[in-house]
Amino acid sequence: EGGGSLYHEEGDVKSGIAVNLNITPVPFKTGQTQKLDFFVNKKPGNIPVPFSELEIAHTKLMHVIGVRSDLNEFFHIHPNPTSTPGHLLVDYAFLKPGLYKLWSEIKAAGVDYSFGHPEISVQGDGVKENKQVSFARNVIVGDYQVSLKMDEPAVKAHEHDLSFDIHTLTGKEVDVEDYLGAKMHLTVIKDDWKQFIHTHPSGGAGHGHEAWLIFPEAKANGGGHDETETTAVGGDEVISFNVVFPEAGLYKAFAQFRPLGSNLPADEALTAAFWIEVKETAPGGISVWWGLLIASLIAIVILSLGVKRFLQVKQV
Repeated sequence: EGGGSLYHEEGDVKSGIAVNLNITPVPFKTGQTQKLDFFVNKKPGNIPVPFSELEIAHTKLMHVIGVRSDLNEFFHIHPNPTSTPGHLLVDYAFLKPGLYKLWSEIKAAGVDYSFGHPEISVQGDGVKENKQVSFARNVIVGDYQVSLKMDEPAVKAHEHDLSFDIHTLTGKEVDVEDYLGAKMHLTVIKDDWKQFIHTHPSGGAGHGHEAWLIFPEAKANGGGHDETETTAVGGDEVISFNVVFPEAGLYKAFAQFRPLGSNLPADEALTAAFWIEVKETAPGGISVWWGLLIASLIAIVILSLGVKRFLQVKQV
């Protein structure tokens, strides 16, 4: 295989490369250090994939992203290779109880693989879900404010430009330093967990679930690359992503960045989150199916009129 990207749910892989997740100890509890063991293997046979066959992608062999059911909790962590062939391990403590889903990402032979793992239930004191949807386009993250600019309403299957601008609380422009080899990481997740998009600047890969369109190519289990770029507008540094939403519904976009000179711990970043509502069609618009139907009917009417006129002329 030469390039592109593939998405699978862990349990659906019957042949080829797979990643299987095992978490201990059980039951899962808040504040307890959990060992997340990701086993990279080839099906059938569960044959370990040598680490030498994995490629570094954005400075890491594996990226793991997780969210809670209400999308209030989000994390991006990186397992490390162990002495056991095929196994990458990372410790993580869930801060809040609830239902979580994790995705792992690896790269091999030039192909970006994403795997959705079965949901897990984390026990503990506190609210397990508190979904609150807001469409604010300027959010405060620590000592910074992040704004999102995009044409709205968003419509499925259409390319949309998502541009992020970062300032201090007093309005001073903020430059960013590379976070895992990129100016910004953007993860977009649908609220039913059926769509997962993780993109990076400078031609990062997009990954999707179900049937979705991404950048120049269209396929849930196919490839696609974003056209992210950093531009200066009126002296402001704006980081832009071209995103195609695969279906209508509610999405949440998590933009991760490191302000220049912020002295954050290595591999950590600030996260600005935005809800986005994606419509089936534009206001006053019609779906592609109806558009084709109407166009076909118009063509039939024109054709029939032409035939009728031809017959009239022939009779004369």
